[in-house]
Amino acid sequence: MFNNKKYRLGPYMVIPERCVIAKNGSDTKLELRVMQVLVCLLERAGRPVSRDELIREVWRGGQVSDNAINRIIAQLRSALGDDARSQQVIQTVPKVGYLLIAEVEPLEGQVITPSDLTHSSEVPNAAAPVAPIDIEDNQQRSSSTMSPDIKPVPAQPKPAQLKPGRLILATYALVGVLLSLLAFIVWDTLTQSDKSKAEPVQDNIASLLPLTSLEGQEVDPVLSPDGKKLAFAFRDLKAKEWRVLLQDLTTGQVSLADNSPTAYNQRYPAWSDDGGHLAYLNFDGKGRCELILLDLLTRNAKVVSQCDKATQSSALAIRGQELYFVDSDGVEDFKKIYQVNLNTLKKEQLSRPHSIGRGDYGLSLSPDKSQMAVLRNLSWFDTQLMVFNFSTGEWRQVLKVGYPLKSIAWSADGKGLIYRAEEGQLHRFDLDTKDRVRLTKILQEINSPRSNSKGQTVAVVGELMEEELWHWSAPGNTKPEPWVSSSRRDYRGAISPDGTLTAFVSNRTGLPQIWLRQLKGEEIKLTHFDRFSFIDELIFSPNGKLLAGTINGAAFTLDIAKSAIHFIPGRTSVRNISFGMNDDELVLFSSEAGKRQLQLVDMRTGKTLNLLAENGFSGKFDRASGEFFYSKMNSSGIWSLTQGVETQVTDKVTPLFSGGWHVAQGKIWYLKGDEGTTKLMELDVNNDKEFAHPIQITNVSMNTLSMTNNNQVLLSVLANANTDIFLVN
Repeated sequence: MFNNKKYRLGPYMVIPERCVIAKNGSDTKLELRVMQVLVCLLERAGRPVSRDELIREVWRGGQVSDNAINRIIAQLRSALGDDARSQQVIQTVPKVGYLLIAEVEPLEGQVITPSDLTHSSEVPNAAAPVAPIDIEDNQQRSSSTMSPDIKPVPAQPKPAQLKPGRLILATYALVGVLLSLLAFIVWDTLTQSDKSKAEPVQDNIASLLPLTSLEGQEVDPVLSPDGKKLAFAFRDLKAKEWRVLLQDLTTGQVSLADNSPTAYNQRYPAWSDDGGHLAYLNFDGKGRCELILLDLLTRNAKVVSQCDKATQSSALAIRGQELYFVDSDGVEDFKKIYQVNLNTLKKEQLSRPHSIGRGDYGLSLSPDKSQMAVLRNLSWFDTQLMVFNFSTGEWRQVLKVGYPLKSIAWSADGKGLIYRAEEGQLHRFDLDTKDRVRLTKILQEINSPRSNSKGQTVAVVGELMEEELWHWSAPGNTKPEPWVSSSRRDYRGAISPDGTLTAFVSNRTGLPQIWLRQLKGEEIKLTHFDRFSFIDELIFSPNGKLLAGTINGAAFTLDIAKSAIHFIPGRTSVRNISFGMNDDELVLFSSEAGKRQLQLVDMRTGKTLNLLAENGFSGKFDRASGEFFYSKMNSSGIWSLTQGVETQVTDKVTPLFSGGWHVAQGKIWYLKGDEGTTKLMELDVNNDKEFAHPIQITNVSMNTLSMTNNNQVLLSVLANANTDIFLVN
């Protein structure tokens, strides 16, 4: 906690809750750890702060390199208009540390709530079509069963560009310490209205103890059976490969589990019952996928099973001499639970999911190893939590949620399951009483809970990816500029044909919602869903009055003036939405009854007006000519359909998502990666000439491209983000 303070630092307003420095209506977003260092200096303004004191307060005594601190100080100076030469804000005191010399005024304030950030006007809205949370206590002995509100918020124009910076892998001793001062604030205040509509959940808030604080991404955590060591996968923010690391929680020492050089990814570690061996997945993402068993004493590693290259099992667990994991027979096959004997290497299939969804993709053993919790995908979004009893062979359906889960953990008594709830916090579900209890309330998302044989649970705090939207006013003549940004993800951007409005999805207030940015920077929250909603493929109508897309696979339109959502009747499992030649027609991809088609439908009734293309996948009309362009299933290139005649236009690009390409005035626009850079490609369909517009920024997403009538461009910029591992105590 940080006592709800803000700070005035010269001409800047420092808002720790949002990790933001504001000046003249412009916000600069800081990394969490950078803000922690700034607040440490602010609280000690006027006196030097040694590096040891910084490490003690921010990193809680871990081993931190000078380079890591230098990087953070450099970022602070840049954000505050300072530099190492002038040192007008932060002064370096040789052989001592740093001194904040600018004028500081602490501002005591109340906890920020949605009402502080928005106006109070609200209008009701249709609910998103989501699967309710279902509790099922029936046992099955069968192996085959397995309203938006309008709320303007202060403008956030032109935030700073994402700067991952140089990263250092260091070791940290952080066990048994308190939460860092600024790591988290009470999440409850930012999602108050969301919770009011959800099912009642009681709070039993656990303490969170930081275990790692590396400069990079820590995922897949699991404690050893005795709780003295932590295994996890780590990746530097600029690296591509994951490596499994071991951390001694007594000394804080971090080391590679396998010291041998490798260009492969290592993920999802699992401990043997005696803690002497570690299993993990080894894969290259192309043709190699294998399960490795590592002897931690001799460091000898052996392959115990091959796995499908496309599966990359996201869950491993050891019970005696059996290793349990997820595998399939290819991309189109359902995922299933398998077991392999570590002595004989005999592999057997354990689960047989229904022929719907993607199958069984996650597992976790109870503390006494008598039961196994399984995550079963039922559709694009629905997840069924199952429990398998090893002694009876019974499968039990216990809970269904309308969103995907990454992992599942057990409570220490073996009577409850711990999972990430819709709002991004951890809940515990009691298998006997069916009660749900909230365990965490923090600002950042916490996910991927895993437990050991003592029932000790660790989880990952933070998101792997940052995303924000950039605006490019004139391709070829200018440089893109930041457009929409917050402390969370802002994505699925779409710009109106006249360029006055920008629609996007953001989880800045908890659950994903649809937002609208006006030309002067004012941002309005258009939806107020109280359940998790997967919002995809936002696109403006040609007149700019409607938005269309999918929510949990269901096609919808949203009247911007009325802030009213209309779900297209009978269109509950579609994708790749675009508008037809008329504003009341939609183009969409449908796979109903096993037929994969691009259809033109009436957006009021949902009735099919025309079959546009058999085996078509993503399609758009050129409203100037009436020509229809589309990509096809299992075929490369872009095709056109004119008066019933199909012609291949180009084989240079194959659009997969409607939000990733643009068609207008006889030209097709798309994004192309080229040796670390991204180009906006302009293809003239009349003469097959192509022109490349280099984009002078990095980390551009290939899946977001929206353009105005005069060729202004909206882009999405991605960057890897820091994640840390915490003990849920």
